[in-house]
Amino acid sequence: MPVQDIVKIAVKAEAAGYESIWMHESLFQRDIVSYLSLILNSTNKIKAASGIINTYTRHPVVAATTFGTLSELSNGRAIMGLGLGSFPTIPKIGQRIFPVKETRPVKRVNEYVELVRAFWSGNNINFKGKFFQAENLQVGFKIQSSIPVYIAGLSTELLELAGKVGDGALLSPALATVETTRKMSSAVKVGEASVNRKVDKASYMMASLDSDVNKAREAMKGFYFFLFQLAEVIKPQTLEPYGITEDQLAPMKAAWKKADIAGAKANAPNEAVEALTLTGTKETVQHRLEEYLSAGVDLPIIMPIGNVDYAISTLAPANSA
Repeated sequence: MPVQDIVKIAVKAEAAGYESIWMHESLFQRDIVSYLSLILNSTNKIKAASGIINTYTRHPVVAATTFGTLSELSNGRAIMGLGLGSFPTIPKIGQRIFPVKETRPVKRVNEYVELVRAFWSGNNINFKGKFFQAENLQVGFKIQSSIPVYIAGLSTELLELAGKVGDGALLSPALATVETTRKMSSAVKVGEASVNRKVDKASYMMASLDSDVNKAREAMKGFYFFLFQLAEVIKPQTLEPYGITEDQLAPMKAAWKKADIAGAKANAPNEAVEALTLTGTKETVQHRLEEYLSAGVDLPIIMPIGNVDYAISTLAPANSA
């Protein structure tokens, strides 16, 4: 989406009472820092977060100065969302995600967070880790405000790390069932308990709202990222408790592999939409949202699909009662 359009959405979200706006990073889409800079410069209260930057394309020192600058620009409204990196895209630039025994994602992310915070402290740092180094470096300007770090993870180990050292945890990048969300939240709680602390648990949730349920459902089924996740990322066994079998998904996946988006949309089961997203009328979506909150989510990050303005206004904090 063009930067100017995102800024307009951020201004609307701020006026509607939302506390923060989160932006995905992609290797082949518009730059996330440019998005965040303009959002923060065009608003007064709403926080802006990366959701997420990865540990491969920005050195921790560069990330630290970037978010230090964003925080300065916004009087402390910047949030760093951090994750290992996307397994479909990171290998395209010559980096490895697997095998994890060699790439050691937990150690990599932990080092990243440690070095970022050391740099923000203002002290002269000498850091020699397995993945990242910094020799005789000191930030050249004062970091006035504390910058929260949210750690994203799909594995139990990374979610436990988020509970141990993060200011928050990101549970889902877009699609997850309530039961999967509960398991991810539980993993964060294990990390919390190991060091006797609590962190904020955030989770992306794709949402399509309309007074016409069919319109809401069709908008979700036609969204490219929903189809990609359903075809290539979501494990079929996670959908079995919702009455969705691998055989039911086969026609959709076959169409997806042939780049037949219309065919994939036509064959995406309605049950998958209901199991993985917030889709339907206001009342249905609010009920589903409560289920995710009960599963351990503190901060739902709404990803509006289809009738975007209606979703933003309907789910606004002032209208949530």
